[in-house]
Amino acid sequence: MRCRVELAREGSSIVARCDEYPQCEGRGASREEALTRLRASLRFWLETCPCDVTLDCGLELEVVREAG
Repeated sequence: MRCRVELAREGSSIVARCDEYPQCEGRGASREEALTRLRASLRFWLETCPCDVTLDCGLELEVVREAG
């Protein structure tokens, strides 16, 4: 599964979001931390959703826009 990710700076944080799952986001002091937190948010959402199941090894985050 691939999610297209946009990174933006909000204050002192970097925020990672993807259009496919707007309810999920990751915030962190660095790009890597924001992506790690977004991945965790997506995994939690997908594992609790009865309509979809994914494994972490199959979840790819593709950064398509990086602002800031």
